[in-house]
Amino acid sequence: MKTIKKYWAAIVGAILALIAIIFANDKFNKKKVSKIDKKIDDNNQQIDVLQGKTEVIDDQRNAVKQDIQATKQDIATLQDAKENIQPAELPVDKAKQNILNKTRRGRKSKK
Repeated sequence: MKTIKKYWAAIVGAILALIAIIFANDKFNKKKVSKIDKKIDDNNQQIDVLQGKTEVIDDQRNAVKQDIQATKQDIATLQDAKENIQPAELPVDKAKQNILNKTRRGRKSKK
């Protein structure tokens, strides 16, 4: 009779130990799941922030491309204008007077 009680006690103890392990394992898994969910939420927030930054960078890149195209067009028009410059020929008297006017800085006139 004592041996039967010992066997029953061992069987009940083993069953209770299995149940305790299962509940402990469930609790441990729930903690893991909650930590993983928190990490996923943090990653999603970081993704949203980075997507906003990439959109801003794309807008800036497009603006710079447009500025480059406008600058290239300006350069082309200026080069065309440079090639087509026709110098205005001044008479010698006006050229001499122009040079004298520019070089009389700080001198008094001889009037």
